[in-house]
Amino acid sequence: MGDILLIWTILAYGVAAVIITYNHLRGFTKPSVVGWWIVASGCVVHGWVVLQHVKQDQGILVNFTTSLNLSSLAMGLIYLVIWRLRRQITRTAGLLLLPLMVFSLGASQLLPADGSKLQALTDPLLIAHLALSLLSYGLFSIAAILALMDAFQEHALRTKRFGKLFNLLPPLDALEETLFLMVRMGFVLLTIAITTGSLYSYYISGIFFTLTHKVVFTWATWLVFGTLIVGNHLWGWRGTKASKFTISGYIFLALAFLGVKFVSDILL
Repeated sequence: MGDILLIWTILAYGVAAVIITYNHLRGFTKPSVVGWWIVASGCVVHGWVVLQHVKQDQGILVNFTTSLNLSSLAMGLIYLVIWRLRRQITRTAGLLLLPLMVFSLGASQLLPADGSKLQALTDPLLIAHLALSLLSYGLFSIAAILALMDAFQEHALRTKRFGKLFNLLPPLDALEETLFLMVRMGFVLLTIAITTGSLYSYYISGIFFTLTHKVVFTWATWLVFGTLIVGNHLWGWRGTKASKFTISGYIFLALAFLGVKFVSDILL
């Protein structure tokens, strides 16, 4: 039953992506309310399936496929919330975000779930760490997509080569404002996630953290986005520099959240 519902969820995300892409190609400027509700229904079913798996297994399986599954859910939830705040920009980000959600959730069903380790969700610190990590990943995912759009617009302005896609993108100032909103919110959540994770590690092992690949990539993510926020506040960093920092930070985060598990569970 769960597999059927996840397939339905993938279809819901895919249909929403098609609707948004179609509206962009036709030049419609009004965000699709139908698309939002389709994504919302997919997230509700997706979340219900995840909860049923947690209840059945009495915890969460820590592996690469679970990370893909949860990351797609986090991106969907963040997309729904931000759409209500910045509809025009978020619906444009959906051009890349929704296909990414479809790919992540689809891959979680096709790839082998090797290297699974059952983690009981009984400690509030662990639950908070997991939830905050997922939400920060969703925020940074949207920020990375906005950074790609920002870089595209900056390049078009420099080269004076404007196409149909350029005209469909949000104004550059509004796009960058939303980009930094996502970065700041994601940075706050990531900071709290690192703190709760360190406290949980100390609670169960007596040390705040061990120097693993995941920890190194996570701290690299924190430093990159922290530097970007300070640079924007003190020296007005924006445009190409902001895009490079955002994309670099997201790569480190993806390596911490997914890359390490992909190597250990799939390649090794």
